[in-house]
Amino acid sequence: MPLNNKSIIKGTYLPPGDKSISHRILILTGQIVGKSKIKNLLQSEDVINTLKAMRLLGVKIIKKTNSFEVFGIPPGGLIQPKKMIDFGNSGTGIRLVSGLVSTNNIEVKLIGDSSLSKRPMKRVTEHLSKIGANIELRKKIFPPIKIKGTGNAVPLTFEIIIPSAQIKSAIMLSALNTNGIVKIKEFKNTRDHTENMLKSMGYNIKVKENSIHRFIEMKNDKDLKTINYKVPGDPSSAAFLISAACLKPGSKLIVKNMLFNKTRVGYIKTLKSMGGNIKVISKRKVHNEIIADLVIEQKINLKSITLEPNDIPLQIDEIPVLSIVASFAEGLTIFRGLKELTVKESNRLLLIHENLKKIGVKSIIKNYDLYIYGNYDLKKGAGIIKHNDDHRILMSFFIANMICKKNNRIKDKSCVKTSYPSFFKHISQFSN
Repeated sequence: MPLNNKSIIKGTYLPPGDKSISHRILILTGQIVGKSKIKNLLQSEDVINTLKAMRLLGVKIIKKTNSFEVFGIPPGGLIQPKKMIDFGNSGTGIRLVSGLVSTNNIEVKLIGDSSLSKRPMKRVTEHLSKIGANIELRKKIFPPIKIKGTGNAVPLTFEIIIPSAQIKSAIMLSALNTNGIVKIKEFKNTRDHTENMLKSMGYNIKVKENSIHRFIEMKNDKDLKTINYKVPGDPSSAAFLISAACLKPGSKLIVKNMLFNKTRVGYIKTLKSMGGNIKVISKRKVHNEIIADLVIEQKINLKSITLEPNDIPLQIDEIPVLSIVASFAEGLTIFRGLKELTVKESNRLLLIHENLKKIGVKSIIKNYDLYIYGNYDLKKGAGIIKHNDDHRILMSFFIANMICKKNNRIKDKSCVKTSYPSFFKHISQFSN
């Protein structure tokens, strides 16, 4: 349904299952001998493509009424797929599975759609090549990815310069079939879902951190244990309705069972700093992940903020919707260090800037920094939004219709299936 500047957000909201966790739980339970059960799996196109990939690699996955049953095979036991594995638009899927197959004695070709074929993969494969896998990329950077895995992987110490949970997780998945001790050093904290899952499955993994580095040590001396896992609500998907609730004084949104991992909720801190009235009413720990319920009860208009480069990695997926929030806020908002946005499903930095201009918001890009001049009275709207089939750009500028005097036009909304198939249903349900 189209929104308008009178819309407020009200109701009790259960976000869809977390996308990052859904990918990982499918892959990891596929490496556990026996039956594991997954509830609340996100059934988006990206996740379903990872599910299909695991089936092609020999894992039996059965869909039940309210769950999925996974009958895994031991690390190193993947079978030769009979065809190329297509990940569609999923950067997470193709990068994580690259890590998994790199230490199996099989040959695979991993492909994706036109968007995925433009996303850099060398940042992952350069690490996997060091352990003995033979890997080919288009132009040495892009998919398709041809991998001839090794059954005799070399245990190494890896230093991850680019802050990326996908790079880290790919290495960790390769370590499941690597004899010896694999060590990883991170220079910036990234999503730690893979570590948390492995701990829940009884794997011998040690994690330490200091003010400068985060250290991970993995040793293959324990079998992974089967697990019954309920995927918590996705904070990156919830960010759209939470942001919308913060935008509109008079809104009251209750969010239930949302993942509250510290590496995923940086945007909550940002919204609070801008004047968002967000309260965490309960926290609990399930499978080494923090789950929380939230109440957003907005009473005032928002104010501008400056985010520094160190703030960005923990809210990189939420920058598009935060740019909409910044457009509404009073004053100049600055997001510094957004280079990583240029290599997502689209050049998100450029699309944010171009689309803000179309809806009457002044913004400037300077050296990967984004300056947004917010002013409640200047929102004209009626722009034709260009999203290049990027789900987060589309959903963010759909939320913008709440602050614009005239609704913006968005053609072909199907790409929301990538991460949030029920987006429009939820918007209709909770906007009043």
